[in-house]
Amino acid sequence: MHLGGRKLENPVRIAEEVSLRPLRKTRIIALISCLSALCVATNYAMLPLLNVKLMDAIIFIAGFSFGIIPGVTTALTAWLIYGTLNPLGLSLPILVTVMFSETIYGLMGWLLGRNKRLTRILYSAEFCIIFGATGLLLTLAYDLITNAVFGWLFFGSVLTGLLTMNFPMPMGLIHELSNFTLFAFVVPLIIQAVRRYLLR
Repeated sequence: MHLGGRKLENPVRIAEEVSLRPLRKTRIIALISCLSALCVATNYAMLPLLNVKLMDAIIFIAGFSFGIIPGVTTALTAWLIYGTLNPLGLSLPILVTVMFSETIYGLMGWLLGRNKRLTRILYSAEFCIIFGATGLLLTLAYDLITNAVFGWLFFGSVLTGLLTMNFPMPMGLIHELSNFTLFAFVVPLIIQAVRRYLLR
């Protein structure tokens, strides 16, 4: 498309190019530091909300918008800090488990961020449905892995660990349903805002 002799670029294509443009090392470090701090701060702030947290969504957005290194490294750094200073206590095997399990959000965010079809439906209901389902499945996988390891370490039984996921309180269901809601309705809005900022 031309206007006054000047070619107007497709905004979706520009967004794809900008999001995939390599960041300088110092900017990556600053980005990871800020995102990790945001994860830790929101985790502390939302402690009373029974397994509802923004960390998973933040890490997914980091992977989707900025790439695999910010996504994965933010997951590891945030959990290293929060897990070490966790008011609920510290268990090194559990900390290692949740650190590496959390990286699935950054990895999946990165993979979906490379999907050009998704960038073309960025402002659609289909995009929200895909992200909601993605958040639900990722959270289910995360809960199954971490609870299985917890059961094996503390009860000598993976099955017991899986049962404690929703008994005596439905902590797993709360985590999964809250993430479904966040990924379906909040994450798309933030990704759109990030894309618009990158186009400035």
